[in-house]
Amino acid sequence: MKLNHKNRIIAIIFGLICALISIGFANYVAKQQLYSQKEKAYEISRAYALELKRDFNYGITRVESMRDMVIENNGNVSQLTFDRTSGLLMRDYIKLIELAPNGIITKTYPHRSKNQTVNLMANKEAAQVLAYVKKKNEAVLYGPIVLPSVKKGVSIMVPVTLKNGKFWGYVIVAIKLPNVYQHTLKSLKAMGYDYCLDTSKSPLTKTKTQVESSKGMGKKIKDSVGYSFKSGSLSWTLNIVPTGGWSVDKGLHTLLGCFITSVFLVVMLMVYLRTRQQKETLDRLANVDALTGLYNRRGFIKEVDRRFKDTPEQKATLAFLDLDDFKLVNDVYGHNVGDIALKDLAQHLKQVFPGKSIVGRTGGDEFCVALPLEPDIAHRLVASAIVGVQEFTAGEQKVRYTISAGYADYPSQAQSPNQLLILADMALYAAKMHGKHVAKHYDPSMQLIKRGQLGFNLKNVSQGMPGGLLIYRADSEEILLANDYLIHLFACQSLEEFLTYTQSSFKGLVYPADYAKVVASREEQIKALTGNIDDDVLFLDYHILTKDGKVKPVSTVGRYVEDDY
Repeated sequence: MKLNHKNRIIAIIFGLICALISIGFANYVAKQQLYSQKEKAYEISRAYALELKRDFNYGITRVESMRDMVIENNGNVSQLTFDRTSGLLMRDYIKLIELAPNGIITKTYPHRSKNQTVNLMANKEAAQVLAYVKKKNEAVLYGPIVLPSVKKGVSIMVPVTLKNGKFWGYVIVAIKLPNVYQHTLKSLKAMGYDYCLDTSKSPLTKTKTQVESSKGMGKKIKDSVGYSFKSGSLSWTLNIVPTGGWSVDKGLHTLLGCFITSVFLVVMLMVYLRTRQQKETLDRLANVDALTGLYNRRGFIKEVDRRFKDTPEQKATLAFLDLDDFKLVNDVYGHNVGDIALKDLAQHLKQVFPGKSIVGRTGGDEFCVALPLEPDIAHRLVASAIVGVQEFTAGEQKVRYTISAGYADYPSQAQSPNQLLILADMALYAAKMHGKHVAKHYDPSMQLIKRGQLGFNLKNVSQGMPGGLLIYRADSEEILLANDYLIHLFACQSLEEFLTYTQSSFKGLVYPADYAKVVASREEQIKALTGNIDDDVLFLDYHILTKDGKVKPVSTVGRYVEDDY
């Protein structure tokens, strides 16, 4: 059984909500995983940045040791003393050590190929940096710069002020890169991180220059986590990122798990909706009339019982209504038209009675309405429901019908729904006995009416008559009814044989020699009709020719009757 449109919409909306929740939760898990990884990476970058700072501090310590030696010698450092001290301070990552009194390099270790002085103050940038070093009176790093026979290095410069307070000059140590921190960066790479080390080159420069990159110089890493530190008045930043990039696999796994769960929930919802829909369908089949869409008898009584139980103090009127001569509608026009008549009546009742009314088809052409209203209001509504003649079109035919009704009140006449149904049913039969197309309010005297009084029909009456009965159309002379006495009078055994013999026509019934005289007499008498039921009787005398060839005289007494059908 497929879901109906409403339940499909519910399932789709629920599925979309599950999808949005799944995506949102998976995104949250992914962000949490990414946040956790970046927190860890930050701590790692911080630890390794401090390790780099310590690496630079090794070089700064050696520069300061040389400065202390110059101060100890009051600025008068012999070549031998300088060489011995430099030899003790040298490490594999140190390129050279220099003394620069007043900014002029006079001693270098290891010795230059040509022993000559170098005036650093002649270089504008170097002079600015040296002035900054003198002003700060602390070790300052400068680089990266290109050093002799070394592609890349950093100079560590420290000012020297003698004990007497006189400024002497500078001690400079050139450090080879990446030798000074190579072990630190290798360890970082071994942990599975790409890195990028940047610095401002000079304390006087704000823009940063790339010093090292695991992906190659000039190539930056994206979406990295970094830690900044200062060493030698330079600002350094170590940025790192996992070699394979940040992992958000938990988000994908969560999304997959949520998707499976969502599918399961949607399937379970669809099963529930389908079960509920099947139950509703069964309830509808059990309680709703398929033809009219109204409550059937079971559904009507169930709903009335529920309403009375919920509001026992509510006044109500219950009415039975039926379509007068419904069997005749079926017989004349066919059962398809009869169904249309029932649907037309159902629609009429839904329009006449307010929405809080309970309307049902309790069987055949019988309808029932429960009106939770004051009696006088309910009575007026019932009267308005049957007023006039109802009409509908079936194909090219216009069909007309009338309605009869019987009704009773609660609690003034009945103390329970069941008793109310019985009393309203009695009132309806009283309306039928009264001549139909009327509405009857229950009265205790109606209990004297016997149902058997309504059991007679035209067939019962016509078959029991002590003479021949014939009904035919005045315009076409088509025979509509003949009783058994008349059929046997013509020596026929059945109605079908009789209709075949007479060709279903009054003309076929009259002896040919008498037919013209009979028609003339009939027309003359019809013209003379006065409308007085006691006088308007047609008398015709003629002969008939039976099927076995006998000619018999007959006398007939008839009436000319106007009929809707």
